Amino acid sequence: MPTGSVHGTPYWMAPEVINETGHGRKSDIWSLGCTVFEMATGKPPLAHMGKMAALFYIGARKGLMPPLPDDFSEEAKGFVQACLIRLRSCFWIVFLHEFPKAVEY
Repeated sequence: MPTGSVHGTPYWMAPEVINETGHGRKSDIWSLGCTVFEMATGKPPLAHMGKMAALFYIGARKGLMPPLPDDFSEEAKGFVQACLIRLRSCFWIVFLHEFPKAVEY
């Protein structure tokens, strides 16, 4: 049952979750982008900000999320950027993007 409050860690929260306008696949894609960013850099996006500052920054929908550093592949940077844009599509990011295809297991 919804409680009307926001729960979670601000660094991984999608704008629509922070603004309580709904959540679903798009917010999961946002969190995926944050997770890949953290796996690559050791810190989540906006880690240089306090939690409340990050919450307001993401929720305001005005600021750009930081890109991966230049030493990462263009595919990886593009994947994270596609996950962390405000008007993101859903599963095409994961299934059609070059980055997941380029990863060698």
